[in-house]
Amino acid sequence: MDTKESLDAILNPKSVAIVGASSDPMKWGYMLVNAIKVGGFQGQVYPINVRASEIKEILGYPVYANVRDVPGPVDSAVIVVPARVVPSVFDDMVAKGVKGAVVITSGFSETGEEGAKAIADVKAKAAGKLRFVGPNCMGVTSSQAKYSALMVPFLAESGEVAFVSQSGGYGLQLYLRANALGVGINKFVSSGNETDLKGWEYCNYFAEDPSTKVICMYIEGLKEGRKWYEAVKEITKNKPIVAIKVGVTEAGSKAAASHTGSIAGSDKVYDAAFRQAGVVRAGDAAEMFDYVKGLLYCTLPKGDNIGIVSNSGGVAVETADRLVQNNLKVPTLKDEAQEEIKKVIPAFGNAKNPVDLTANLDMNGFLNAPDIVLKQPEIDGLITIGLGTAIVKTMFPDVDKESLTGLIQMINNQLVSTYKKHDKPVIVIDPAADVEPESAKILEAQRIPVYTTPERAADVMGVLRRRKLYLEKVL
Repeated sequence: MDTKESLDAILNPKSVAIVGASSDPMKWGYMLVNAIKVGGFQGQVYPINVRASEIKEILGYPVYANVRDVPGPVDSAVIVVPARVVPSVFDDMVAKGVKGAVVITSGFSETGEEGAKAIADVKAKAAGKLRFVGPNCMGVTSSQAKYSALMVPFLAESGEVAFVSQSGGYGLQLYLRANALGVGINKFVSSGNETDLKGWEYCNYFAEDPSTKVICMYIEGLKEGRKWYEAVKEITKNKPIVAIKVGVTEAGSKAAASHTGSIAGSDKVYDAAFRQAGVVRAGDAAEMFDYVKGLLYCTLPKGDNIGIVSNSGGVAVETADRLVQNNLKVPTLKDEAQEEIKKVIPAFGNAKNPVDLTANLDMNGFLNAPDIVLKQPEIDGLITIGLGTAIVKTMFPDVDKESLTGLIQMINNQLVSTYKKHDKPVIVIDPAADVEPESAKILEAQRIPVYTTPERAADVMGVLRRRKLYLEKVL
């Protein structure tokens, strides 16, 4: 069975069987059927349970005793029966002509020799007939197909990111959290033990998916690492890949091996492979989604020179320090530019770069200084303090809530218009965005990324510059 055909069936099925479906709301087999229904899946859903004659239906769907009994074709199956039963389920799926499967069941290679033999048997039965995700995973989702085969009824409305996670539970939490961090994940795969479908095959699939602009991965250990490396070094020429690699210590490596059957390997080897293949490595989930958002929203800086506009000397210094640590520069602006900036900021401000608007909350500087900095030919990108909701409330304390909302919208629209005049990356710092997110949401809806600290903003600018340098080297 062709890998693309199987993954199409797994992620965009027209019909799906839930093998091990249950009428008990506390069991996986019920939660999966419920999640698929609540997600709005429009295809055929076939719960499979050997006690079909007793159960009759689950959530309005007729129950069948065996996948072979289903009257119509079955594109995909999600399997939650005990490990000892899984080999016979694959016999049934092969006989039915199922194209792809998701094996959520655990208890295989991660449990020892007996489990390893059982999953080897499963793989032999599937060979040439169908491909499968897992085992020992949490499921998959596809926003386009309105298909959520998870234990929780959640589906991102839309997005431009595909996320592949070897960790099931943590990967699911990250998938749920991504929306709150401003990242829409259109397809999620909990890849589990990767006995059949491997990380590099998911990458190849998403590389050809027009709805996916960035691929992100949570990696405990790579199987067929050379194939992964050869695949991703070609993919990153066209699409960014952002990865978290865990198991960097001896204790972590042992945990990874017992968790998904992965062998973590030398972290230095992974680090070098990622760098050579153009994979952006993130230290944790917050960094991963920071980088993904920047790569989605921003153009890449053509050079190393970054402008800073701030209303706080402390923010300016922190930003400058972190930019330098990312091998970027904060050059002094030319005299002509400084003279122009001095006309819109207080006399006691600083026009050199970083541009310090000072804390007097003068709208003239906030609205005009970024434009002056961005139009300088020697400046390749800008990090600026945002006119966040908290700041606007401080500036206009007597304005009622409804009028304040309109004012925030108007100010940010004007700023976005300024930012987009220039083919340069603009990153905004709003320290209160996680507490009062209204202003940040307006900016991010128009693809201007917002971060709560200077360090996070500067790190993203560093990632953008390194990607530009990588592309210049390989293209």
